[in-house]
Amino acid sequence: MGVLSIAVLFAIAATLRYTKSAVLNDEKKRLGETTRSLVQEYEDRADSARWDHQLPSLNNPDSASSGEVLSLLSRLVLQNAEGVSGGFYSSAKDTLLGSYSPKNEDSPEAWANGKDRGGEREAVLETARSAAHTRQASEKTLLTPGGVVLIQANPIRDGYTVAGSAWSIKRIPELQGTNRFRAYLIVVGLGTAALASVLLTLLMIRNLQVGVRKIEGGLQSLEGNLDSPIDTADEPEEIQHVVQAIRRLGATLKDKIEHEQKIESQLRQAERLASLGRLVAGVAHEVRNPLATIRLRVQMCGREAEIPRVKESCLVALEEIERLDGMVNRLLNFARPVQLRLEPADLKNIVEERMEIFRELARQSGVDIVTKTLADDLSLPVDKGRMAQIFDNVIVNAIEAMSESGGTLFVTLASHRKKPEGRNGVCVEFRDTGKGMNPAVVSHVFDPFFTTKSSGTGLGLSICHELVRAHGGDIRVESEEGRGTNVKITIPASSA
Repeated sequence: MGVLSIAVLFAIAATLRYTKSAVLNDEKKRLGETTRSLVQEYEDRADSARWDHQLPSLNNPDSASSGEVLSLLSRLVLQNAEGVSGGFYSSAKDTLLGSYSPKNEDSPEAWANGKDRGGEREAVLETARSAAHTRQASEKTLLTPGGVVLIQANPIRDGYTVAGSAWSIKRIPELQGTNRFRAYLIVVGLGTAALASVLLTLLMIRNLQVGVRKIEGGLQSLEGNLDSPIDTADEPEEIQHVVQAIRRLGATLKDKIEHEQKIESQLRQAERLASLGRLVAGVAHEVRNPLATIRLRVQMCGREAEIPRVKESCLVALEEIERLDGMVNRLLNFARPVQLRLEPADLKNIVEERMEIFRELARQSGVDIVTKTLADDLSLPVDKGRMAQIFDNVIVNAIEAMSESGGTLFVTLASHRKKPEGRNGVCVEFRDTGKGMNPAVVSHVFDPFFTTKSSGTGLGLSICHELVRAHGGDIRVESEEGRGTNVKITIPASSA
């Protein structure tokens, strides 16, 4: 800041100096041109009047007539030069003659009558004498109480000699000083404005630096938590705009990270299912062939046995073999890629059919079933068999969760809308009043072979999850210990 202030002060001083010098130089230049015009006019007339002696010579001027003629010549040249007085100087007489003054104040007569202010006559005589003797232009500047007086003189040649000189004088009154004072004011005003601009710039830079430091600290905190706030309430509007943009960026990054984590979780789930599918398919094929042989041998044994206890044991063995065969079939279904046979179907009818099948099981477990439909048209292109398989698993799980103390199973069917302009699918919700599950169990309900039942395989909800996804839908489980479980299945209008 100190360097800038010094630079501004130097600029002010240089401008003021240039203003004063410019005024004097301009006036000197014009006065010099006027003096040369006076010399040129005399020399031209001297050449044309040399033979008839109409123009008096400065070498031998006749004081009576020469002064009058030269005064007329001076007036002819100087009457158009504002504020300029002038005349001639004779080297032979060492005197001033033939002068002209607009106000009759710069003539030898006026100076003789006591109007010589500050030695002007002596200064004019000295300047004119110097120009005649040195044969070069001469000038002098006088500082008087009334202002500045500029004097210039140029030599006049008469053949090969210098007969004298022509001189001119001009006063620059205090009016020019007033102009300089105005220039002082302007320059000082400009300098003050420049200093104020520098101060404002430094203040703005300081405020911006404070805001930038806050933004840097906020960005560092965002690295650990995208929801961390950045306090810039007292900062300039530009800083607040930047902070708002950073907040929007943080929210967008958070959404993208959550979306990527969800996709990554789904990919890991798909990879686990694919690996398990290949393993299960191999095991199921290896188990099925020996199981068929065992079934055949047990059947033969049962037909040939005569002891009732042996026949009864063969029947029990066949039932267990059938159960194992069913389990193998489920494992093979889990391992195979899901292939849908889509056809228009009313989900309301499918749900009612499945509820009717399990109504007796619900009655035996002390469970009431309440169905509520919130839409008239619930038709969608779905695979009816697969949807029945999904609903069967969810209904059985709900009834088993309430088998100890009974309860109520609420089934709700409604249109599912993602956009206000139209229907986008159907939502089927199963809510029971059973014992519920803790969050740790809920997070693994779709994992293959994960179960809390003593006789379960852990494939029911895993298969449901794959079938719902194959339809392009979504299945979600919400549960709380002691308050039941809610399973929400959403199937879009355009099934995948």
